[in-house]
Amino acid sequence: MMSHLPVEIITEILSRLPVKSLLRFLCVSKSWYALIKHPDFIKLHLHRSIETNRDRTLIIGKLITGVPRYFFSVHFPTENHFDNAFKLHQPLYRRGKLVEILDYCHGLVCIHHWIDEIAIWNPLIRKYRMLSKEPILKPSGFTYSKSSKIGFGYDLCNDDYKVLRVTAFYNIGQPLKEFEVKVYSLRSHSWRKIEDQWPKKECSISSNSVSLNGALHWLIAENTYTPYDTDLTDFPRGAECLLAFDLGTEKFRVFKTPVQKEVGLVTRLEVLKGQLCFIVSADLGAESVWLMKEYGEASSWTQVYKIERGSVPWTFTYCKPLMFSENEKKVLLDMHQLFQTKLVWYEIEKKRCERVKIQNLPNWFCTAICVGSLLLLDGDNVIDPAEQKKKRKRNESPSEVPNPNLLGKQ
Repeated sequence: MMSHLPVEIITEILSRLPVKSLLRFLCVSKSWYALIKHPDFIKLHLHRSIETNRDRTLIIGKLITGVPRYFFSVHFPTENHFDNAFKLHQPLYRRGKLVEILDYCHGLVCIHHWIDEIAIWNPLIRKYRMLSKEPILKPSGFTYSKSSKIGFGYDLCNDDYKVLRVTAFYNIGQPLKEFEVKVYSLRSHSWRKIEDQWPKKECSISSNSVSLNGALHWLIAENTYTPYDTDLTDFPRGAECLLAFDLGTEKFRVFKTPVQKEVGLVTRLEVLKGQLCFIVSADLGAESVWLMKEYGEASSWTQVYKIERGSVPWTFTYCKPLMFSENEKKVLLDMHQLFQTKLVWYEIEKKRCERVKIQNLPNWFCTAICVGSLLLLDGDNVIDPAEQKKKRKRNESPSEVPNPNLLGKQ
């Protein structure tokens, strides 16, 4: 019956289906295969997924010594319904290897093991793309280099997904540094050096990266030195600001933060409600959260909620906001404690929280949110060793029992 419908109607129907159904429908016919794999259909399907929250899934990284090793998925179609956690195999798996989530965008999760093993992964369709390795070239006159900082995001101008790698080179006791900035393009599958100069060479990156509006963002802070400073970690301790790198124009911009970091405070950067989110943790169990209501306008920073010490029944080191409820009276928090994590809904006005109960959830974890996406449909398959072992056993077992009446007969 579907074969008699116009292609526009078929496209409209298929674009509203979950990714698992579409993966099965690749085998229906050659025309459906071509339609589902077409870039325009993949964009339409992604738009519908974001619009409806279809296939919305928490990707849970079980923490071991503070870094994820095993991953789980939790489907939550509505804010009041969370499925059980199921173990999820990721492409960088190897026994003993620790894998970190860098960032996530449009159903893609960027993960890495150190700086030389980076993968862009679509966990809902079990596909990935491994990034080619790229050498770090230390400039002359500098003795030391810091661990590279890596960001992942979507280039709106060129419809491309990119990874940015920033490496700082420095000498002990000297505030000025040199930076190597390189960008990887998923479209071209190659690395390229960025020509625009790092705008503040006296500063170092002091936060994780977040992607929004076609740009990557970090908090950066001035380094304070004495002539006898021998701190090889080069930890930033001075004035702080927000640095943005536009993935389309490949230019840097600097924004002001809503408040200046003081001694004893910890600042972090997230994205909440499609806006830059600045978080200040003042004490165990205390946190204030700001949103940049108009992108790029420092005057639009607005404090949206505050968790005061003692207002929730648990002490915490950090609460990562994941999403608002539909009425925006609650916020879903990834609440980090010492060697433990909780998922909680925090009621902003009533200043109270309710724990989200999910079966099979690990005790200590980090989170990413994915929507249903067919991006990387042409990528490599993620191989689950357990499934591979079962398949090998099935192939090795005799497929049929020989008929004794036929033995010896031609």
